[in-house]
Amino acid sequence: EMAHSPKNVIVTGACGFIGSNFMNYIFRAWPTCNFVNVDKLILNSDTQYVDEEVRSSPRYKLELCDIKNEQKMLKILEENEIDTIIHFAADCTSTRCYEDTTEAVENNVVAFVAFLETVRTYGKLKRFLHISTDEVYGDSGLGADETGKKETELLLPGNPYAATKICGEAYAQVYRLAYGLPIVIARINNIYGPNQWDVKVVPRFIEIAKARGNFTIQGSGKQLRSWLFVDDAARGIQAIAEKGELGEVYNLGTYFEMNVADLAHSVQKEVDAQLGREHQPPNFISIPDRPYNDLRYLIDISKADEKLGWKPEIPFEEGLRRTVVSALREKTHVQMGVVIFGGRGYVGQELQKILSARKIPFHLAATKPGTSTDEEVEKELVQLGGTHVVCCTGRTHGAGCNTIEYLEGGPARTNENVRDNMYSVNSLAQISRRLGFHHTYIGTAYIFAFDEKHPVGGQGFREQDLPSFFGSSYSVVKGFTDRQMEFYNRWENINARITLPLTFDTTQPRNLLTKIVNYKELLGLPVSLSILTDCLAALVDLMAQRYQGNLNLVNPGPLSLYEIVKLYKEHVDPSIEPTEIAVDSDRCKEILATKGNCALDTTLIEKLCPSIPSTRDSLITQFKQMKA
Repeated sequence: EMAHSPKNVIVTGACGFIGSNFMNYIFRAWPTCNFVNVDKLILNSDTQYVDEEVRSSPRYKLELCDIKNEQKMLKILEENEIDTIIHFAADCTSTRCYEDTTEAVENNVVAFVAFLETVRTYGKLKRFLHISTDEVYGDSGLGADETGKKETELLLPGNPYAATKICGEAYAQVYRLAYGLPIVIARINNIYGPNQWDVKVVPRFIEIAKARGNFTIQGSGKQLRSWLFVDDAARGIQAIAEKGELGEVYNLGTYFEMNVADLAHSVQKEVDAQLGREHQPPNFISIPDRPYNDLRYLIDISKADEKLGWKPEIPFEEGLRRTVVSALREKTHVQMGVVIFGGRGYVGQELQKILSARKIPFHLAATKPGTSTDEEVEKELVQLGGTHVVCCTGRTHGAGCNTIEYLEGGPARTNENVRDNMYSVNSLAQISRRLGFHHTYIGTAYIFAFDEKHPVGGQGFREQDLPSFFGSSYSVVKGFTDRQMEFYNRWENINARITLPLTFDTTQPRNLLTKIVNYKELLGLPVSLSILTDCLAALVDLMAQRYQGNLNLVNPGPLSLYEIVKLYKEHVDPSIEPTEIAVDSDRCKEILATKGNCALDTTLIEKLCPSIPSTRDSLITQFKQMKA
């Protein structure tokens, strides 16, 4: 019988792998319950992992929010009269947790403590189930006589992720003992099933098996793993939520184990069968073992069996069959909710087109950082919710002047320049960080100019290079802003430098193409360009991956404005007759001395977004379409 009967439930992280499967299961298992899914859509999370039947039900609500956003979380708790929380939300990405352990601490410890504090303030919760991991126990021996680790075992984490989960468990116990929060903990074994991220071994092997590629095996491939199907885990979580004793810890796992090499054979066989083709055994390539790759996690699940009447029921073959069925099915993806500041400007309008085409939900912010108070901006962000903020704000012109010369007009202009090009960006980055939004600043490369180290046709400016052009008030202020972004790049922040933004809508007066096709003379100087259809599409991909750091957001291959118009003449309008200002002419040297002309190094963007086309290829493709 049920000791706790949930009515209004928050499931955090229910757009992730285990959380979404649990939501799909529990929605039917608790048919009278209302559910709120709170998720900040970290990495592989996707709103579409929750079944359509659940998403369209009045019993289900999605709130895109970071659990550390205390204002928003308290509002959700109060408005929905929450009595139960099932807490999955965590950053469990091995590579991220290893390469940037401070971020894992931010997500799994700092944000979690803020959440516990909000729950304590709320004061009406009846049950809080904290989902932890068997990795807190550390490694198990490979011997046949090895016994599973019980809940009372000493915790010896073998990797940074496990260390953050132990820390979370410790705070959970503190808040239970000191403040009476009704907390119970589940430690879960290695899980597989639908919606799992393809850096994990089962989905990665399914992709390799589909292509009949080479299976990469870390080290020996003899690492033993328990394989618990996700629906069995969901039943176990339900049992703990209903019957688990407060303050207790319950292991959920399985005694079924298989090494990684044998798993590859099973996956290849199942994929071949479902694709209706002749089975071919897998080919293997050994790659260096990762650090912290524990050989085995073996846990004792007798307590869950004896106290809760739970043990796994779904055989591995059946679980793998269901997982492959799901992996081979066509899916749509929605992996973020975006709030755009400055969205009515030229770049903001182009970003809206890309988000709309991909069916990514977005809001245009009504507040203006710098003009509105920080409190007003923060209040609007809390109200709108979402996962990502994009800052397209900035001032390049004003009343009566359509160029950056507008910003040279004395103290009043300096005020506008600093407010709109520096303070607004910093303020928004700070608020985004505090509320748990990923922040993207669309900045500029008008902070660089060709010099001895970066000559015309030579090495482009790289992401780590410092601003070198101070020929206008605009470039001075923007250079400071670019430097200040280094501070925020430690968190989830992209500092995207664009230059000479171009689209193929010649009715848009701010479009570079609209302007230059009417020029009689054009520089023959090869410079970097941001073709917005390509560059903003790449940026949205990187936002979904929660990339962070400086980024030269330009198409590979510098091209001169003269060459662009020549291509336009060739493919669109043969009647135009541009004249080239030669690179070695006095006129060109004069322009070089006063303008921020530059080429940016594109090694990073090509590595992160291999499909981004070169400037020339993109222009030719689009010009042909314009002509057609």
